[in-house]
This record gives sequence, structure tokens and C-alpha cells, in this order.
Amino acid sequence: MNKDTGRRTFLKLAGGAFGISALSYYFGITNRAASIPDDSLPDYADNGLGFPVFRAPYLQKDARLAAFLFNTDVQRLTTLCDQTLNVSEAFMYKYVPITSSLMLVFADMFVSSRDERDMQVGLIPETEVSFWVLTLAMQKTQSGYVPHHLAWFLPYLLVDEGNAIATGREVFGFNKQLAQFQKPEEIQKPEFTADVLGFKQFSVDAVAQKERLLELRDSSSAKASQSSDLGPIKNKTADELLKHMRTDLGGGLVEFAARLINDHIPLVFLKQFRDAQNTYKACYRKIIEAPLTIQTFYEGGIFLEPYTLNISPLVSHPLAQNLGLDAVEQKSTLGAWMKVDFLLGNGTER
Repeated sequence: MNKDTGRRTFLKLAGGAFGISALSYYFGITNRAASIPDDSLPDYADNGLGFPVFRAPYLQKDARLAAFLFNTDVQRLTTLCDQTLNVSEAFMYKYVPITSSLMLVFADMFVSSRDERDMQVGLIPETEVSFWVLTLAMQKTQSGYVPHHLAWFLPYLLVDEGNAIATGREVFGFNKQLAQFQKPEEIQKPEFTADVLGFKQFSVDAVAQKERLLELRDSSSAKASQSSDLGPIKNKTADELLKHMRTDLGGGLVEFAARLINDHIPLVFLKQFRDAQNTYKACYRKIIEAPLTIQTFYEGGIFLEPYTLNISPLVSHPLAQNLGLDAVEQKSTLGAWMKVDFLLGNGTER
């Protein structure tokens, strides 16, 4: 089968709303949205007062990762996407969660810029805990919204390093917040805790305290497989996500997602800055997508038993409520660990 025949076969399989207009983005039939030309923007004013906000792209080196899938309430995720991403009719895409599986990622790594200037600064150790929602980007057309591509939405990211917060928020719009972690000694047994400066209740005289936000523990013996092949991890994760695919978004969704789920799915964020004069307004607000690719895979494996996630009900950090998770206890449906180097590329406004 030649390349063109393969394209037509899959487009026919997807069918209906999941036709050429939806799939051509990934097959190269149409171009992706163009970035604003560099010469149309003013230069960023580097004031030289101290540690720089790194320029992209960013290398995450010697990353120890552990990822877990949990069942959640897809309607809660839909509300979260509407409140966080789908906030303007002017945006090119509407982002819709397509599976009731939510991913929790623990990452311990060294971060550096690949920019010619900033890569000379060095490596910054960073620990991060994040939640990932797989969404379908629906493109607005004259006849309504049609599926266009997949994107990972990261509504919550906890980090232990201040420069990571500044760079993440300023460059991409990462919703990064400061936390303190008890980290695992070995990523093959990734038990950890995360503490934040938070509130159990809001009141005019309440004082923020160090509070335990979440904890991940093994449910039994915490055994894991080990391999130098990334394929089995990707396939098992994709199978689990597809198993919980929504059935209310029209025919062809499973086929559409199955084709793209192991490709390079971009990350998506809302980048905005509060206006200084009218703080109810945003002086800048755009959807940003950025590619995340694994540069080197060293080793990894699948956890053979579930892990248990506990989230505290802090009113300042309503993770369980917004993510549709059980605040008391939640068992993973799949878990994996990896040692990798990965690259976060330059973002694109949508």
C-alpha cells in the first residue's frame, strides 16, 4: 500500500466528522497554524539584574519519571477545560477531554536551555508533580466544530524551584506552583509526598500554613518490570487510555485517537497576565501549544501492582474536586517508570 492509499483508507475508516478536515493536520495535507514572525515582536528586555528566565527550547536531562493513570469524572474535566482553556470564542480550538483516565506524573530531573546563550548557564535540579488530561482539539468551522488533533492539558504542576515557576509561567503559561517533596530514592518505587503553603479554610484572618496536599504510596509489594524498550510502555498506556474513551462525541473517535495517541502529542496551556490597571482583566491571553519529545530512552517498566493516591481537601488547592478524583483514596489503573532525556520545544500561539 502506498502512502496516499494509506491516507485514504484511514480517512474512510474514521468517517463522518473525523474526515479529511480533522486528520489532514497530522498527515501533512494542510499546514499547522503559523507562528507570529519574529520581526513583528519587540525584543525581550534582558535587564541583567540576576538569574535569567531561560529561552526555549528546554532539555530535561537524566529525568526519572513515574506516571500513573487514575479513573476520574470526565464531566469535571470538561468543566475544568471550559474554565481554563475554552475562555474565548476567538480561540482557534475548543479543547475537550476524550477519556476518563487522568495521568499523574512525578519527575526528578536536571533542566537547561538549548538556547546558544542560556545553555552556558548550566543545569538546574527540579522536581515536579503534574496532572495530565488528554484532550481533543476541536477546530471551529462554518458548520461547527470538527476534530483536529490531540493535546495534553496540564492543569496543575507542583515544582520545588522558583526559577522553574518564573520560566514556566512567563514563557508558556504553565500553571506552576511551589511545593516541597519527600522524594523516592529509586524511581522503581516512586512513593512521594507533596506539601504546599495553603489554606484548609478561607477567612479574613486565616494564615497560610504548610499543609500536606497529596501522597502516593504503593498498595502492596511495588514490583516493576524493567526493559530498554519504550514500546511496551507506550502501548500499554495507550490501551488504558483508549479503554476509557468517551462514547458521546460521535463515531470514529476511537479510531482517530488510536492513530494519533502514540505520536508526538503537544502540550496545551492558557498563557495570560493580569492587567495592572484593571486587575479583573488580562493584558495578554493566548492559547499556547508546545511539542514535548523524548530524546533518549534509557530504561523503564510497568508497575505490576496499583499505587494509592491520597489528596487532602485544601480549599486553596481543590485538586480532587476539579479533577474529579476521590479526595480520600484513589488506586491507579496503570503505572510506569522511565529514565529519559526529553525536550520541550518552542511554543506556538493558537
